[in-house]
Amino acid sequence: MRISFTGTGCSGKSTLLRKCRQHYGDKFTYVTEVTRPIARRGLSINEDGNDETQRAIIEAHIQNNSLDDVIMDRCIVDGYTYTNWLFGQGKVTEETYQFAWATFIELINNIDIIFFTCPVEMESDGERSTSVSFQKDIDDIMRNLLCLDPKSKAYKKRLVILSGDVDKRFNDIKIAIQDHEHTTVG
Repeated sequence: MRISFTGTGCSGKSTLLRKCRQHYGDKFTYVTEVTRPIARRGLSINEDGNDETQRAIIEAHIQNNSLDDVIMDRCIVDGYTYTNWLFGQGKVTEETYQFAWATFIELINNIDIIFFTCPVEMESDGERSTSVSFQKDIDDIMRNLLCLDPKSKAYKKRLVILSGDVDKRFNDIKIAIQDHEHTTVG
């Protein structure tokens, strides 16, 4: 089973992933970070991303998508969304944008459950962007991609929108995983 969180920075993905790890233990492999290791290699992220950054991020999503029984902090939805935003700003080339889109189309249906985390109040950690306008732009692109794109129909059934406090979100996660396990048994 492949499960992923997706959402803007400061939307609770890491908190929920920690709760999953505490609850499910070694039932899953946990991918806790995609972007920060790339930033630690000296590449610019968030609003300052570029072709090299986005290609490294997309490659990480390809690698993560090959794992089984995994819960991921982010997935190809994030990789494509941020590349889309950067392309609109003239910070990545058409070639990188097309690579992100083709990878999105190739990988999206391999994810069994996508948990979309609605934004919460932002806190700085020294790496993530705290720009409200950037967060809103990313959230708008994600919502459009997940809800309006005609190619998304196949995964809409596996999209769970998480809102409310941490306990409510985590309860919705447990229900979705349990429902998926029951529908795929036998």
